[in-house]
Amino acid sequence: MTRQQIRKLFAVDDEQILSVLTRRQFTQPHDSIRSVLEATTAEIGCCPAAVESAIQWLQIDWDQPIGRLRRTELTQLARSIYRFWRQSVTA
Repeated sequence: MTRQQIRKLFAVDDEQILSVLTRRQFTQPHDSIRSVLEATTAEIGCCPAAVESAIQWLQIDWDQPIGRLRRTELTQLARSIYRFWRQSVTA
């Protein structure tokens, strides 16, 4: 990891990831989870491997529309992404 990625990690928390996912859920409800998470990764700068690990751990379908997720599922996804991202930095 570079210093810039580490700075981004400390500047972002799970609530900010959740707010980005929620915004995208309401503005682009028919987009797939894959495309929304790719855009979120580009916006926030989180680790794509952490996103993939979170999706696999939660057993969410990549091709499902983001608008079909409930608030609790979005919260779990945001927290899992943050947790796996943080874990990858400390490893």
